Amino acid sequence: MSPHVARPRGELAVTVETARPVTLPSNAIEVDVGVALPVAFGGLRKVLRACEEAAPDAVRALSLANPSEWNRLFPGAIDGVPDLSDLALTPSERRLHRESEQMFWVLNVAAKALVETLRASGRPLVLHGAGECDLVSLRAVMRAAEWSRLEGLEGTLLMTGWNVRRPHGAEAFEARRQAYLDSLCDRLRAPRAPTPGPVSRRALEAPVDLEGRYLQLAVDAAQAPETRVAAAILAIRSCFFTTNYEGAMLAAERGLAALAEGEAASLPGRVLQAWDSLDTGFATPAIEIDRSSLGDAEELRALFARSMGVVHVYTGAHDAAMEAFGRGLACRIPPEMVARLHMFRALTLTKRFGQLPNAREEVAAGLAALERSTAPDRALQEGWLRNVCALTWFQERKLDKALVEEKLAMRCVGDLHDASATHLKINLISNASYLQETARQYGDAISTWRRFEKISESWGVNFAKHHRYRLAGLELGAGERDAAVAHFTEAFANADALGDSFHRQVIAAELGRLFLDDQQQATAVDWFARAEEHARAIGDPLKTAESLAGQALAGGRTDWSQALRYAEASTTWPQQTQVLKEALSQGDAQAIHGALPRARTKLNRPFDPVNLY
Repeated sequence: MSPHVARPRGELAVTVETARPVTLPSNAIEVDVGVALPVAFGGLRKVLRACEEAAPDAVRALSLANPSEWNRLFPGAIDGVPDLSDLALTPSERRLHRESEQMFWVLNVAAKALVETLRASGRPLVLHGAGECDLVSLRAVMRAAEWSRLEGLEGTLLMTGWNVRRPHGAEAFEARRQAYLDSLCDRLRAPRAPTPGPVSRRALEAPVDLEGRYLQLAVDAAQAPETRVAAAILAIRSCFFTTNYEGAMLAAERGLAALAEGEAASLPGRVLQAWDSLDTGFATPAIEIDRSSLGDAEELRALFARSMGVVHVYTGAHDAAMEAFGRGLACRIPPEMVARLHMFRALTLTKRFGQLPNAREEVAAGLAALERSTAPDRALQEGWLRNVCALTWFQERKLDKALVEEKLAMRCVGDLHDASATHLKINLISNASYLQETARQYGDAISTWRRFEKISESWGVNFAKHHRYRLAGLELGAGERDAAVAHFTEAFANADALGDSFHRQVIAAELGRLFLDDQQQATAVDWFARAEEHARAIGDPLKTAESLAGQALAGGRTDWSQALRYAEASTTWPQQTQVLKEALSQGDAQAIHGALPRARTKLNRPFDPVNLY
C-alpha cells in the first residue's frame, strides 16, 4: 500500500498501488485500462467509454464541441467534421522536432472528459491494470489530475497494478518506461511505487484503428516474415503521429526480428507485396516513410535503426540515438541513405549535445557519400545536410558562414517541387529570416518572411497564425509597434478561428505584457483577462496564475493570494512556477512583472502539459 499523503482541500487524491487493494472506494467507476500491446489510446478509450456511462450528458457535450479530437480517439464517431490534420501540426522527423499540437488537443479533450465525469458523477475513479496501460493514455490521466487542481475538484483517483508489465513490450524501451512511470507519479503528486514487477498473460484485443492493426500483425508469429516487416514499418509511421514511442520501438524490434527469419534474397520483393496490401497510400513529409522507403534487407535494417534513433532522440536517450544511427550506417546501403543517417547524427549532435565541430564532421561524411550518388534525390539529401551545417554555424554566431550554407541548400532544391523539397524550402526561407533577425537586420528579416505571402495565398489558417505571429515579433523588434500589435491581433484571430485556446492564451498574455510595459493599463487588463479565460479553457494552472497576476498588476491591486493558489497547483513547469511563486509570496510587484511572458518572434511552444519526456 502507498503511504497516505496529506493533500489540501480542493485537490484530487491520487493513489498508486502495485497490487489490487482488498478494499476499494465505494460506488467507484472501475475500469481495466491494461492493454497487451502499447497501442496509443488503448487504455484511454476504455476510460472514456466508462465516462460516457457515468456522465453521459457531460461527455456527449464535450465530444460534440470537439469532434475532430473525438474522431481521433474513436474513428468515425462523428460525421462531417474536419480531420485533425487540417487544424493542428504534427512532429517533424527531418527536424527531430517531437512536439505534436494534434496530440495536445486530443489528450486535453480526454483529460477534460475525465474531469467533467468526476465532477458530474461525484464518484471515485479506479483504474485497474495501470502498469499495463499505454503511456499515451496515462499522459491524459496526468493532465486530468493537474486540471482538477486548477478547478479545486475534490475526489479520488486510484490506480492499481502499477508494477505489472504487459506481455508485449519493447526491450530497448523498458528502462525508459519505468523512468516515465516514476515521472508520472511525480506529476500526479502521488508517491512512487516499485517497478517493474511480473509480466501478465493479458490477451490481445480487437484493434480499432490502423495503429492497433499494424502492431498486432507485427507481433503475430503466425504471420509471414514479410507481413510482419511491412506491418512494423507502417506501425512506426502511425506511432509517430500519436507520439507513441514505446509502440514505435516495439515495432522496430519485431521488424528486425522478422527480417532475421526471412530469406534475404526474396524477402524484399515479398515485403513490397505485403506493404501494398496493408498501406492506405498515406504520405507526408512529416515522416518520410512510404513505399519508396523500402529496399533490400540491409536497407530495411537501416530504416529500422533510423526509426529507433529518432525515438531515442524524442525520449531524451541521445547516446542511444547516436548508436542507433550508427547501426544504420553499418549496413550496406545506398549513398543517399548514408547521407540521411549522417544528417540525423549531425542534427542530434547540434541540437542535443551542442558538439558543433563534430556535427560538421557528420555533414562532411554525408556529403562525401553523396559524391557516389546518381539517385534522383541526391540534391535533396545534400540540401538537408547543408541546412544542418548552417544551423551549426548559426549556433556559433558565425552568420556569414551560415548564410553560405543556406544559399547552397536552396540551390540544391530550387528546381524541386516534391513534398520533402517544399518542406526544406519552407525551412530555408524561415532560417534566412532568423539569420537576419539575429544580425538585427529586422527590415530584411521581415522582407524574407513575407516571401511566404508571394509563394501562396492559400496556406491555411493554422499557417497564417504562425506567420502573422512571427511577422508581428519582427515588427516589434524593428520598432514598428502599431503594425506589430495589429499582426499579433491577427494571429489571435487565426487561433480563434481554429478554436485554439492554447495559442490564444499565449498571444493574449503577451499582448497584456506589451500593453502593461507601455503603461496602457486598461488594455492590458483586457488582454490578461482573455489570457485567463483561455488558460482556464485548457486547464493550465500556471498560465491562469500568470494571467491573474497580470490583471492585478495592471489594475493596481496587491492581493496575490488567488494567483499564488493557482501557481501552487501546477506541476508542468517547475522552474517557471517556482519563480512566480516566490515573487507572489513576497508580494514583489517588480519580480512578478518580470515573470510574466514577453512576446517572441516564434509562436512554437512545447506542449509540456501532456508531455512526460
